[in-house]
Amino acid sequence: MKRGLIVAEIVLLSGLGSMPAQAGCKTTKGTYQQGTVVSVKRHQPETYYYGSPTDAPLQANEYDYDVGVRVDCSVYVGRYKSAIPYIPSSFVPNHPVDVLQHKQILYVRMPEIGRKVKMGIVGHKRVKDDSCRLKG
Repeated sequence: MKRGLIVAEIVLLSGLGSMPAQAGCKTTKGTYQQGTVVSVKRHQPETYYYGSPTDAPLQANEYDYDVGVRVDCSVYVGRYKSAIPYIPSSFVPNHPVDVLQHKQILYVRMPEIGRKVKMGIVGHKRVKDDSCRLKG
């Protein structure tokens, strides 16, 4: 009897222990689309401080880049953040990339670094050219 309760407790606790790991694992649903990088520029945060540079507030030691990616008739601008002054080689104008837009996040597959990059969307606009007008 006692042995049966101990076994049941172990089974129950091992099942509960695995639940948070499964709940924390988020997957993005959807399919990747072919996109094209249209622009890359360094993002400089605005500062409103005027005075002596030695009294200025501390700046973050982060390198941010705004990367424009065109998918069909839309251009999404994602903010790529890096702790070092490095940007992946796929982030150059006219380079094709695989993109998944999910809510306010842009996922870009990076085969050269072996993973996908997650960028927050900071801008979006529709493209107004002849090919997009024909689509309706």
